[in-house]
Amino acid sequence: MTEDTASPFCIKLVATQMKKLSTDVIIVEKSDVENCPEVTPDDVELLTFVEVYEELCKFIGMLGKIFEFVEKDVREKIDLLKELHTANPEGYKTVVALVHSEKPMEKNGKESGAVAILHLNRALEFIVEFMYAAVAATNDDSIPKICKECYDGTLAKHHPWIIRTAVKVAVYTLPTREKMLDYLKGSVTDESLIRVLIDDVVSHGKIVHSRINTIYTVHELHKIA
Repeated sequence: MTEDTASPFCIKLVATQMKKLSTDVIIVEKSDVENCPEVTPDDVELLTFVEVYEELCKFIGMLGKIFEFVEKDVREKIDLLKELHTANPEGYKTVVALVHSEKPMEKNGKESGAVAILHLNRALEFIVEFMYAAVAATNDDSIPKICKECYDGTLAKHHPWIIRTAVKVAVYTLPTREKMLDYLKGSVTDESLIRVLIDDVVSHGKIVHSRINTIYTVHELHKIA
């Protein structure tokens, strides 16, 4: 059993930590991170973001074997961010701190925390939209169609033709909506509570996605990968 499936997916944890990400005001030790503002009210705390993605990685894994390459890629980026934070806790305390820490080093590719965050943030937009749409649907609705529509409105704009074509096939291997909801519920038995928790994930997830987008716009980082 892999690390991602060792414990069941917990939607409560995702909702709680996503809310924390969108509401916390973060203090960075200014002396430790060159040119980084000390108080960053529209920032995102890195380890909490990683914790959320530890859970979301389990959700991606549930989507089936054809999505294993996505799960593997996300896991690699999570592990990289944890390693970078361990080596430089203040420099990788938040997304803004990360950007300021890496700029002088000109990190790129697989060594870059900024590239990892960029890819994870793009995927976050798709994941929260798909979760919400799947829960809002009925068992008679087509999950492949819902997934494809969410993908086309989010990740597709960042992917080359060959990946977009592969996704068209991959969506038909997805589990049923009923099976997906059972997985999302976990130990939560009240479906109305699931909807509340998903709403929290989506609403706060959109704030987190927007914050990171804004940081990358300000620092002109959208085209680094």
